[in-house]
Amino acid sequence: MKRLALATVFLFVLGIMIPAATGGPEAAAAKITFDRFHTPTEVVAALKAMAAAHPQLASYIPLGKSSGGMEIGALQIAAQPKKTPAPPPPDARPAVLVSANVEGVHHVGTEAALFLADKLLSSHASDKAVAELLERRAVFVAPLLNPDAAAAFFGSPRWERRTNARPADDDLDMFTDEDGPDDLNKDGLITQMRVQDVEGKWIADPAEPRLMRLADPKKGERGVYALYTEGLDNDGDGEINEDPPGGVEPNRNFPHDFEHHTAAAGLHPVSEAETLALVRFLAASPRIALILNFSTENTILNLQQTGQARAAADKVRVPRQFASFLGLEAGQEYTLKEIAEAASASGMGGGMEITEDMVASFMGLGPAVALDRLDLPLFEAVQKEYKDALKEAKLDYPEARARGVGKGSFAAYAYYQYGVPVFSADLWAVPEPKKEPVKDALSADRLKSMTSEEFLALGEEKVAAFLKEQGAPPNFSASLVMNMVKSGQVTPARMAEMMDRMPRRPQAGGGEEHPDAYVLKWADEAWKGRGFAPWTPFKHPTLGDVEIGGFAPFVRINPPPPEIEKTAAFHADFYIKLMKKLPVLEVREAGAEALGPDVYRVTAYLTNTGRFPTSTAQGRRSLAAWPIRVKLNLGAGQSLFSGRPVETIPFLEGSGDTKKVEWTVRAKKGSRLTIEAGSPRLGDVRAEVVLE
Repeated sequence: MKRLALATVFLFVLGIMIPAATGGPEAAAAKITFDRFHTPTEVVAALKAMAAAHPQLASYIPLGKSSGGMEIGALQIAAQPKKTPAPPPPDARPAVLVSANVEGVHHVGTEAALFLADKLLSSHASDKAVAELLERRAVFVAPLLNPDAAAAFFGSPRWERRTNARPADDDLDMFTDEDGPDDLNKDGLITQMRVQDVEGKWIADPAEPRLMRLADPKKGERGVYALYTEGLDNDGDGEINEDPPGGVEPNRNFPHDFEHHTAAAGLHPVSEAETLALVRFLAASPRIALILNFSTENTILNLQQTGQARAAADKVRVPRQFASFLGLEAGQEYTLKEIAEAASASGMGGGMEITEDMVASFMGLGPAVALDRLDLPLFEAVQKEYKDALKEAKLDYPEARARGVGKGSFAAYAYYQYGVPVFSADLWAVPEPKKEPVKDALSADRLKSMTSEEFLALGEEKVAAFLKEQGAPPNFSASLVMNMVKSGQVTPARMAEMMDRMPRRPQAGGGEEHPDAYVLKWADEAWKGRGFAPWTPFKHPTLGDVEIGGFAPFVRINPPPPEIEKTAAFHADFYIKLMKKLPVLEVREAGAEALGPDVYRVTAYLTNTGRFPTSTAQGRRSLAAWPIRVKLNLGAGQSLFSGRPVETIPFLEGSGDTKKVEWTVRAKKGSRLTIEAGSPRLGDVRAEVVLE
């Protein structure tokens, strides 16, 4: 009983209130608060309660069931004012999808989505901008897309997992889910076990022995420990925790750049109930023009995609325009390795290693894995606004740690295949300690404003210190960088841009601080020592003497409950601002010019007064975007002399981009005709022309 009480206290302090009588009608009727995380049952109840409390604005939509039979729901929010002319009904308007927690571990994302829904509903009557948004658009909010994994957050023992509840035979022994983690020390947490092993790869960090890191043989280090997830060999096959409950991670099960033959990704794309429910919803909702996601992936700060292209053949031909530059023969076939080696030797990588995957992506082989260059200005503009807003709100975020898009993820599918702008924010990260600025130290911001001469004047020592601080790869040396700038291959501003997008390498060993040292220090302070379970001895039935300990589950993913509302409020406001930037199609001008008796040239100018373009370049590339359909409606006694009854405009850029469409018609003076234009993601507009 004493152990159970201690475990309950531990979970409570970490923000987990184990639900006993929560989630009933009384709880659902109460106004939702954001000082704790909500169970999957409470999330669905909250959505239904919002719909019941605001019947003129909201309706609950069941999306489906999870693999474990839990309900996945969404809320549709749209205003239906009584005014003339009446706006189109919600199911005919351009829409936005706000999605969250497809990983099942990102509970702060679920809370942020609920907060955004609550803000739209509660501020509709008092905020004119929100009212106009909801009269023009429909907003769908789906706060929890992986309830099976999310449920593990609230159970005991507490276990960090991303898989759904599909039974899986991970070890191929004809049994499913029979060997998962066990809470051996009865502290209510699933952490790690370390055991001394002559074949071990791990050592305790000399500066902070609670932290483990891989031994570096190049520095004379030898591994001492083997690491395991806390548990037993339940099925007696000599392996520990090799067949845990659950089978597939929904956020790796979407179609784009799917990882075939990877168990955690699933048998095939959209094999899971969760992904199938979401893909069906999107397929049935062609009017969704923007997806705003809350996820462990931060695609606003990290524009560099993490997927890798695959070649479609063993050898490929190098385009003529690149062959001579690379010293290769045009028309000759080469392996990707040969092309990569030639590209690296040419210096075109600016000091960065050119890989086969980069070559494949550059030559359009395999799936698209980077933002289309025509879309890049849009995403960079949003990124700048986001950074400025974070700075103004005094929200510190370690930008270099932002994760990009993963293989088979929802965000990748939504941008590359569904074809709409997608912005994903992870909301929170463990705050990094503030470093005192070194006088005259080089920084990325300072680099962007420097001339080549000013940069070279810094000297090799300062440049080397800057590269080390940025975590640049070892081959990105100070002398190499300075030679590139001296030869004119790259400017300091371009160098800063490359550093921003370059993956940071972890710095540990050799006297350098362990990359998790700041996390441990923060956990000790923020959680009063409860964010890390100290290593304690345990007599394991098969491993012998072990120690159990490590970071508490979810500590590095979700903030302490008192910090939920601050980040949720900031991101709700930012996402609402993004909704207001959606394209707005208007007939800027329509008229007719008499060319002769009963012959008229009819002209219409279509314009996009919104900030975003009417479609993304990637959407057009994947044939997922609709062109703007412009239709001339003729009446009795009217006929078309030239032009087509239906013309199309491929797309309009934002901020007032305008295109002209014209026809020549035969019609009586004084008669009227109408012009209609639109697409599912833009809605429809109409203009009437009098022939005078």
